[in-house]
Amino acid sequence: MRLRKKLMVAAQEYGLVSENVALYYNRPGRAVFQVRATDEQVEALMGMVQFALGWAHSDGMTLFFTGDIERAVRVDGQQRRLFCREISARLDGNIPLAIRHATLKDVLGAYAAATGLEFILPDKPYASVKAPAFYGHGSGFHGLACAGDIFGIADYHWQAQGDGKIFVGSWADSRWPDRPGTISEEFFTAAGSAARKIAAVPTMRPGAVLNGQRIRMVRFSGHSMTVGFEDV
Repeated sequence: MRLRKKLMVAAQEYGLVSENVALYYNRPGRAVFQVRATDEQVEALMGMVQFALGWAHSDGMTLFFTGDIERAVRVDGQQRRLFCREISARLDGNIPLAIRHATLKDVLGAYAAATGLEFILPDKPYASVKAPAFYGHGSGFHGLACAGDIFGIADYHWQAQGDGKIFVGSWADSRWPDRPGTISEEFFTAAGSAARKIAAVPTMRPGAVLNGQRIRMVRFSGHSMTVGFEDV
């Protein structure tokens, strides 16, 4: 079976030589893409990058990574190496907030306005609960990390999807509890106490449940994935 891959930079497709993508739980992922690009094309290698993959026998492709290019390094006259962070890394900047009588909707609206990110918030009571005040000192990551305690959200987490939208809320209200996955032991090509290697599964992401364990990390390169079950 053939694994199809597609890399878009600022809505323009580039030939992909190699990739190394890592996704994490509750923090932005990273990726390095080596692409075919001449010296004349270098100025176009900036902005948003989207990486999709899918097996040839399946319908369509799945967006696996949406992020921003941090830097492009020349390999030779025909290739560039792109160092990228997942789009949620925009929250890494200094985004101070001070909102009185704040709801989680208010907080996410403020972060969306500051970063251009799109958040997904389930229709649950905690989305509209008002806190006396919400103060975010420093980065947006700090603010998101505090939101679970401030708004009383059990098993709180936030997670970027393949399309770049960010889910914020209880893990129980995410897409994962109703979609547990099972893979027979014979399909793992390598195993350890905290990570296992399998053939690529385009829909696999941190937060999903595989063989009864919640995934914390997914690393993809070539045709295989390493799946971690502990924070790394």
